[in-house]
Amino acid sequence: MRFVPAEGMYVINAITSSAGTTLPVDIPSEYRALKWDGERCTGQWMRKPQSEINVLHRYVISRTSRTLDYDAFRDMVPGVSDPGKHSGLLITHDPDLSPEAVQAGVHEFAGWNVERGGVSPIRIEVEPKVVGLLQLAGQWPIEQLAATSVMVVGCGSIGSATAEALAGYGVGRVLLIDPDRFLWHNMLRHTLGPESVGRRKVHALRDHLKSQWPLQNVEALPIDVVSQAHLVRPLMEDVNLVICAADGIAPRRVVSHLARQAGQPAILACVLDNGSIGELLRLRPTPRFGCLLCFRAHLDASGAMDAEADQELDYGTGRVHQPMTAVPPDLRLMGTLAAKAAVATLLESLYGDHTQALPGEHAVIGLRPGGDLFPPFDAKAAAGISWASIPEPRENCPSCGAA
Repeated sequence: MRFVPAEGMYVINAITSSAGTTLPVDIPSEYRALKWDGERCTGQWMRKPQSEINVLHRYVISRTSRTLDYDAFRDMVPGVSDPGKHSGLLITHDPDLSPEAVQAGVHEFAGWNVERGGVSPIRIEVEPKVVGLLQLAGQWPIEQLAATSVMVVGCGSIGSATAEALAGYGVGRVLLIDPDRFLWHNMLRHTLGPESVGRRKVHALRDHLKSQWPLQNVEALPIDVVSQAHLVRPLMEDVNLVICAADGIAPRRVVSHLARQAGQPAILACVLDNGSIGELLRLRPTPRFGCLLCFRAHLDASGAMDAEADQELDYGTGRVHQPMTAVPPDLRLMGTLAAKAAVATLLESLYGDHTQALPGEHAVIGLRPGGDLFPPFDAKAAAGISWASIPEPRENCPSCGAA
């Protein structure tokens, strides 16, 4: 074993059998803390030395007084090494626990700190056979979401949080679209850190996601959704949904139009009014709901804020940069909500899971609300979310009419 004083933990790196054969423990490179160097020491392990020893461990570790008499413990566990003036580590292994014992919290492996002055239980953690999203099998539709594909346009502060959340939900394939580089001013509000400065956002974010979610298929394309719309349009044929987290009027309008033409649902996420409110808009290619411009025309007719003009900022370009207004956790919240709306839409539309039905198509989220905007942007409370529907397509709409 190695003892790591800074963390107060022992890490087993080899096991010797009763026949004297020593087997090294292969610790994967991604578990970097478990590979830290430390003081070399040895311990003892025994397979089921007494039928109820691990049950006793569960009972004692839950008590206020956790020390057992040393001589009594030696009587229960014949063969335990005498620690002398020091302390020894013993692991007892019981592979035959009853289902009732497991349900009660008894573990297959139990640890003991053995001293002549008393024996106390310690916790042993063993890597489970199944880790990652598969641990949610039976509780979350892992297989269904693994078969889905989502395009994320815009990999800045909101888009990067969206991509992370999609991975956490189990979306099998994510296609990242963004031409920009990750620069110094991005660090404050992005999921990436200083190690990625200078890289294309899509490439750095792809590598970041793959390190955290190795089973996910992440593709990165450093292209511009506006000037290279002809390249993006056919890519939409191979996804189930499009999310736009890009800044500015043009990218959002292009995504709205292209997704409508491709017959794909789209989620548009942004912050408005200098980060005081967030907006989530779901666009579905059906006769019931119009596109982005149909919705904005409806709002304009009612005297609401021109949300698209509010988007036309230099924020995120790395050129003439706007003052930092939106708070980093608020942007992450919007990214997570965009991913949740996307996953809910996929589960409802593809698999008929009506428990994932959203309350509406348009959501306004209070972040730092002043309450001084015209409806529907008149959020009154922080963290408040108001949902509403959106109108049908306008007559002769170039996006909806040609779909």
